Amino acid sequence: METIDDPYLRHLFDGISTFNVYKEEVTNLSVGAPGPDLLQHCVEMMRKATDHRLNEEKKEGKYYLFQYGITAGLWECREELAKFLTRRYGDPVKRENLILTCGASHGLQLLLNTVVSSNGIIFVEEVTYMIALDAFKQFPLMKVVTVPMKNDMVDLDAFEKIITEERKDSNPLKNEQKIFWAMFYTIPTFHNPTGSTLPPESCKRLVEIARRYSIMIVCDDVYNLLYYGDGFPPHRLFSYDNPTDHNYKGGNVVSNGSFSKIFSPALRFGWIECSSRIAKIFRSSGILLSGGAVNHYVSGVVASLLQLSIQDEHLDKLVHIYKERLTVLCNILDHHLPQCSSYQRPEGGYFVWIHLPSGIDGSEFIKWCQKKYKVSAIPGVRFSYERKYHNFLRLSIGFHRKETIGRAAKILCEAISDYIEKKTGSK
Repeated sequence: METIDDPYLRHLFDGISTFNVYKEEVTNLSVGAPGPDLLQHCVEMMRKATDHRLNEEKKEGKYYLFQYGITAGLWECREELAKFLTRRYGDPVKRENLILTCGASHGLQLLLNTVVSSNGIIFVEEVTYMIALDAFKQFPLMKVVTVPMKNDMVDLDAFEKIITEERKDSNPLKNEQKIFWAMFYTIPTFHNPTGSTLPPESCKRLVEIARRYSIMIVCDDVYNLLYYGDGFPPHRLFSYDNPTDHNYKGGNVVSNGSFSKIFSPALRFGWIECSSRIAKIFRSSGILLSGGAVNHYVSGVVASLLQLSIQDEHLDKLVHIYKERLTVLCNILDHHLPQCSSYQRPEGGYFVWIHLPSGIDGSEFIKWCQKKYKVSAIPGVRFSYERKYHNFLRLSIGFHRKETIGRAAKILCEAISDYIEKKTGSK
């Protein structure tokens, strides 16, 4: 009988040397997750929100929070979430356009299972979130097609040509729910891994392309609220798909959000913001009708987190802390990164994307650096479906305090300089 290896592990990154940020012998700048110094605040915040929600349940006496929930998700939670997002985005968000999920990864799975043809096409950028690429492997009938990038952003000229060619050979299996023959998975704001943000004119054109070719754009919008400038963050791509436009086609853009980066990954709470035609499909989908609302109890606690302004206060703190961390990292890179390497400072999010000289293999460098300098990051090839982008590194500000990030960044720059000199004879 086949056995399963089930060692004692404490967290998702445990047992993986490249990603284990909890091991102190190596400073790991790989993981896009909050560290213990931020997660410790969740204890008191969750206690307050849980006490509030359970007291509300007692007052009403029906205990609906422990019953099957409505398919779109707890009404009160969606109402508070819509108010919260409207405040933080600076753009209106409607309760009826929200479908609650167990996080952005779960939202992506729901979208692929529900509204995209089972033999459809998934367009992805040349570099993108690596776990999304792993998720797409669970849909073997779907074809993954990469789209070139220019200046760390999607090349829209190339994208339109690729769509035209792929559409000729497409023979999608569609019905009243699977309304899209293809989808484009993207992170338009504070991109993972490049940190870039798609400018307004490109956003407008991308929406036009989606409407013209009847494809869905799924935006991984988990970093949008981590904006380190003044005022509101950049408008999310969803806001450019405006129902008042003369050529509106019923909604081609979906915003896939999560509390993992702005509160706690373990909460497993997220949302899909979509047009009414897509929301109606979710409300009548078999998987939600069978089980009711996903994460229903947690949604009740989240409703209290929002209603009591706990999440607003916490997000303000996170933005301040992450801004400091990014400033420390970028200051080090500005002064110590070798001139033959480069990066662009992001306006928000978790990540900085390092361009190494073309002849340098990031995977080999990281193995060497981790062993000799006790600092690690993720090589660019990990984010490439076609296994390109070998001479790139992704750094994260999510886990470590600013002092640790500063020390590790300086060591990393020294290691890059040392490695390049050894490989090429020049700095």
